[in-house]
Amino acid sequence: MGLLASLLSGFASGETVAAIRRARTAAIVYAIAAMAALCGLGFLVGAAYVWAAARYGSFAAALGFGVGFLVIAGLIVLVHRLTSGARARREAKRRSADMKAIGITAALAV
Repeated sequence: MGLLASLLSGFASGETVAAIRRARTAAIVYAIAAMAALCGLGFLVGAAYVWAAARYGSFAAALGFGVGFLVIAGLIVLVHRLTSGARARREAKRRSADMKAIGITAALAV
């Protein structure tokens, strides 16, 4: 019975919707970071090819682009991790207030 009550209170307080929203946001952010990392790897492979083919020239530019995309991917993940902690604390506080309101309503209804 406790599991059912927990499930129903999760639906009532919006916890389930918040969890789905967090998961969707995390999936989008990690997909963007993965695409940036793949672009970085592509430029690094391109830089290795240019270096092997000509030793100088566009190598520095391709290497710079590769490192730049990898830095962008790292920054995206870092910013997401920093903001997700604050977001989780805000949602926990809101969830606590919602559960308190549900408890008060249930107590008054009895």
